[in-house]
Amino acid sequence: MTTPSPDKNGPAERGERPGLKGWRKKVIHLFLGSDDPVRDALSFATGFASAFLPPFGFHSVLVAFLAYVFRLSLPIGLLGSWTNNPWTFIPVFLPAYLAEIKTGALILHTTVRVPNILALSRMPKEAILEQVKLVLYPFIVGSSLFALGAFFL
Repeated sequence: MTTPSPDKNGPAERGERPGLKGWRKKVIHLFLGSDDPVRDALSFATGFASAFLPPFGFHSVLVAFLAYVFRLSLPIGLLGSWTNNPWTFIPVFLPAYLAEIKTGALILHTTVRVPNILALSRMPKEAILEQVKLVLYPFIVGSSLFALGAFFL
């Protein structure tokens, strides 16, 4: 059995470490995105829209799934999704979540009173679950509407 002859124009002969050039291209592509600005914009919009959806904590998984299905850029989508993080949650997203609940209640023609945190801390678990049930449907409807608006923004 004969061994294949070494490539005379391989990475070692060019003074490069094996695999370095491919790795560098991948990192550059990761930060610069693709050559298609529409694809990059859709990737960011998908990630940003997912930040407004209810499954709090699973936005990255949702973006990864959508990037795979629609052949979008995963890093750019994650960048859009990670606008919802602990540092931006209270000043940006807490008012947005309250607005989503109010908007959903308006669309569903229901009245929702969001209890204050002190009242929730004194309630038994059953009462807290009832409060969640009252807010859940308006929250889903309102957040879906906001996510759709964020996508087209």
